[in-house]
Amino acid sequence: MTVMTARQPRRPRRRVAPAASLPRPVSGLDDAAMDARSQLVRRSSDGLHHRQHHVNKDYSYVHRDLVTVAVVGSAVIGFIVAMSFVVG
Repeated sequence: MTVMTARQPRRPRRRVAPAASLPRPVSGLDDAAMDARSQLVRRSSDGLHHRQHHVNKDYSYVHRDLVTVAVVGSAVIGFIVAMSFVVG
């Protein structure tokens, strides 16, 4: 078996935002046109941010999860105690 002693070149990282996808700067527009363009860009970007899981205020799943953990824990403890009588 031949051992490769030469180091392999590292693969370059993928860029998150390549230069072609970045917005071009707008020059020569007055304030009203810039405001209108800003609002248009903001409205169109609202659809892109549809995954806002960090603003979830519904915590009812926590209670359900705690009850599930208590039930499973009780079943495990009960099984251990029952098996200790059966085996012992």
